[in-house]
Formats: sequence, C-alpha cells, structure tokens
Amino acid sequence: MIITRYLTRQVLQATAALTFILLIVVVLGRLLNYLAQASEGELDPGILMLLMTYRVPEFLQLILPLALLVGILLAYGRMYAESEMTVLTACGIGPARLLKITCVPTFAVALLVASLTLWVTPRGLVNMATLIEAQRNLNEFDLMLPGLLQEIANCARTTYAEAIEGDEMRGVFMHQAEDNRVIYAESAIPVEDATGRRFIQFRNGSFADGEAGTADFELTTFAEAGFALPPRELAIDIQLEEEALATAALLGASDLAQVAELQWRISLVLLIPVLALLAVPLSRVSPREGRFARIVPALLLYLVYFALLLAARDWLADGTLPPALGLWWIHAAFALLAWLLFTGRVPKLPALRARHA
Repeated sequence: MIITRYLTRQVLQATAALTFILLIVVVLGRLLNYLAQASEGELDPGILMLLMTYRVPEFLQLILPLALLVGILLAYGRMYAESEMTVLTACGIGPARLLKITCVPTFAVALLVASLTLWVTPRGLVNMATLIEAQRNLNEFDLMLPGLLQEIANCARTTYAEAIEGDEMRGVFMHQAEDNRVIYAESAIPVEDATGRRFIQFRNGSFADGEAGTADFELTTFAEAGFALPPRELAIDIQLEEEALATAALLGASDLAQVAELQWRISLVLLIPVLALLAVPLSRVSPREGRFARIVPALLLYLVYFALLLAARDWLADGTLPPALGLWWIHAAFALLAWLLFTGRVPKLPALRARHA
C-alpha cells in the first residue's frame, strides 16, 4: 500500500504539473486572440474571462491524456534512471504489479476526462455559444471604451469617444472608410425604432464627405442626425452543433455526424488506458540512458494515435467508415501494440532505443 501510494503520487504530481503548464499556454494563446477581437470592437471585454471559463473544460479533456502519458514517462523514467525501480523489482514489484499500480492514477484521470467530455464540455460550449450570440445584438458603440480609438470590421469604421456616461457618449468621432465620411459630434446616444433597427443619434456636430481640398468635398453641420448601424459580423466560429449536444441526445442517433461525435467523446476516455499501457513499457530506461530517453518516441506514437482518431472521426462523419468500425479499430490497434511492447513480444525499434557511445 505504501508503494502504491508512492508511485501514484509520483505519477499524479507529474501529470498535474504538465497539465497546469499546458493549460496556461493554451489559455494564454486563446485569450490573446480574444483580446485582439475585443480591441477591434467584436467582443465586450467584460465577457472575456467568462468566455475562457467556458472553454477550459474543452482544453482540459485534450490536455489530460497527453499529460498522463508524459507524466508516467517522467515519473517512472526518473525511477529507472536512479535505480529506484531496481530496488522495487527486488522487493517483488514486477511489470505486472507496476501496471496494476499504474491503473490507480489512470482510473482517476479517465474518470475526470469522462466527466468533462460527456457532461461538462458540451454544457460549456452551449453557454459559450449563447454568450457569443448575445454579442450580435451589440454594436461598436455598446462596446466602446472612453479614450480608446477602435477599428471595427477590418477598419471599415473607426470610432472614438472622449467620455461615456450611461448610454450617452461625449466628444464622439466616427470615420466610415467605405464613403470616406468623417463624423464628429458633441454627444451621441444609441436608439432603436419600432422595427428593431438600431441607429446612433449624433447631436450638435458635423460630417465631412469626400477628400479635403477637392471639388467633391462637403462639410455639413447639424443639430441632430441619425445613422443606421449595420449588422455586426463576428469572426468567432460558433457552429457547434454536435459538439454542444448533450451526450444523452447523441445516444441512439442515426445521423453520422452525431455518431462520430459520440464515438469521439468515448474515444477521449478510451485513449487514457491505452496510453498508460503504452507508457509503462516505454518508461523502461537504463541509468545511462536518462529519464528523457523515451519521451520523443512516445510523443510520436501519441501524435500518430491522435491524428488517426481525428481522421477517423471525419471519415465516419462523411460516411467513408461504417459506424460499426468507427474509431474503435484505432484503439484496438494501439492497445495491441501496447500489449506487445509490455510483454516484450516485439523487438524495440531503433527509434525507441537510446544509442550508447
């Protein structure tokens, strides 16, 4: 029991550390993308953290299998390199017992991924889609920040306001690139007519059409002027469809896209025990090889495994693969490879063996 707790702790600590690092990298990358869209007026900056919260389960379900694989390789590789495994083997901890102990952290990670992929992630995607869809009812003036020059719709419009008090903006500037119109007003408020169309009503200002210094240049002053706001075009993909469906809704579905989505969710869970079975034999290294000797071969196997799952999901969705075959043949092939590596019935490939001086 003490050895089981020790090995489980080593694997879970390495897995947790890798998960944290990879999650930070992915979240920061996605957050920077959202920040760029917020600076262009496509997103309300106030929803960014909530938006990222809804995306975290989706990131975790993809990160955890890889983190577990590398975590086992690092934990056991260190113990092999420092001869701790030699001592454990002398105490009766053989490969079969080691695999049995590895099932403890593997089951914990698989349970977490199952809860994420089957329940938490679809709900988060629904909330994210609802949140983004609500942004379509906003315009750049709803998202305007005082003192910030904002470029909207790939520089189609540029807006600025010196101050914002409630719905009223003061010292408003807007440039429309399409007709080269510049508008300046002391104040502006958004309004909506009976049909639901939205306008911005400028007060005490002027607008200039054309290029200054040419014959077609016109300058017009006004007490009040209203300009229709065009519909916003968000560059955020919210075509979730099958990904956002509850798992219960996918059970018994006949649509191939929904069948592929269900098998994909189950595959993310099946991926974990297969990777653990691969990691145990791949973690065996000699003291001279070092703890990192098998990281690269293991990552290559993982990339092939994951790429095949992605390809098979698309093949199943478009009808190339029958649902009965689906993604299961990939798991069976890699489980067989892992078992052959574990039992030593296949020779080590040159790529899986460190070369000695």
